[in-house]
Amino acid sequence: MSAYFEDHFSFRQEMVTANAFIRSGLLKSETTDQVIAGKDEWLYFGGELSDFQGDEMLSEREFYNILHNLNLIKSYIEKQGSRMILTIAPNKSTLYGENMPYYYAEGENSNLEKLTTLLEETDITYVDLYKLFSEQEDILYFEKDSHWNTKGAVLVYNALMEEMGLEHETYETLSYTTEKNHIGDLEEILYPMDIEKEDDISYEKEFSYEYVEEIADNMEAWIETINSKKETKVLMYRDSFGEKLVPLLAEEIGEGYFSRLVPYNLAQVGQYQPDYVIIERVERKIAAFATEAPVMEGSVVENIDAAEIETNTTIEVNMNGSYLMIKGNVDEAYINTNTEVYIAVEDIENGVTKTYQPFYMLTEAGDGNGYQLYLSSASMPEGGCQMRVITINNEQAYTVAVMSMEE
Repeated sequence: MSAYFEDHFSFRQEMVTANAFIRSGLLKSETTDQVIAGKDEWLYFGGELSDFQGDEMLSEREFYNILHNLNLIKSYIEKQGSRMILTIAPNKSTLYGENMPYYYAEGENSNLEKLTTLLEETDITYVDLYKLFSEQEDILYFEKDSHWNTKGAVLVYNALMEEMGLEHETYETLSYTTEKNHIGDLEEILYPMDIEKEDDISYEKEFSYEYVEEIADNMEAWIETINSKKETKVLMYRDSFGEKLVPLLAEEIGEGYFSRLVPYNLAQVGQYQPDYVIIERVERKIAAFATEAPVMEGSVVENIDAAEIETNTTIEVNMNGSYLMIKGNVDEAYINTNTEVYIAVEDIENGVTKTYQPFYMLTEAGDGNGYQLYLSSASMPEGGCQMRVITINNEQAYTVAVMSMEE
């Protein structure tokens, strides 16, 4: 009934548009949490406001979790014979915040800035898009859309191709035309009946790549491409910022696999055996690196001797497809910034123990004290097992939770 009413509500779109003009233009207030009406008719996505104001800075432990998780992903990818490249798409307000409303003060701290600094101290291959865009004189995001325009996409594409060391068309000398052909995603939300298309460019180039299966557009959840003139294989986990990157990258690689699905299914790395795995994620979703654990078999480490103590640590076990998902929260009394967490699985029948590194997870009521591990059903003991959660602080190891599972 609700859907029918919304479809048949006379002049609904007109009234939504009028309301937006009145509130944003005259009253200087927001009509929806999704869109912020800035100066000079600029629009921003409401979901990036906390990043702009620096209101929700991650803790030291939470950054530690993110780096731990990215290193687990990198290690897993490299064991499959591929190379990982990480990049983060800056929020529009991070690059072009001068047109944000005056009543939103820009914060002094930034999760993106902090993470970038931390990544410089690791061996994770990171393409710094904030630095790249900041060095450009042109505005490379749409005014009424939350994403980069075609010139911005080409800038990112060139940086990724250079990082992969592949010869490619740079588009620097190609002719292009400019047309008012882009409808901004924020414009559609705020002014559905008064949409003004924005300028974007189209390069005069014939593309050779093909889609393996027919798609509606480059926003689909899973896309496969092939180009018989090229050889390199690329698997890319991306979000909506990847829409304009798909055709650019697909033209220069032999096989392309582009996924918008989360959590990332890293079993695809072994399945498709790409040369490169690119992970692209928008700035406002940085925390997702520690809230959405990728689906992959946990890494085995050396067993750990740990005295058992009584704590409020939790363990929860569920089936997730062909995997057993083990997750929970460690008692905060046994978590500090650099605490290591492990899951030991002992085969009850023969006493053999395997110890795994889980992903470290952000928690709603704690300081990054969660954990999550995927184990394939085939790797589980057939006769039942005992699971132990182990923490290590300053080289002191404790078993903080135990759970026994039947056959």
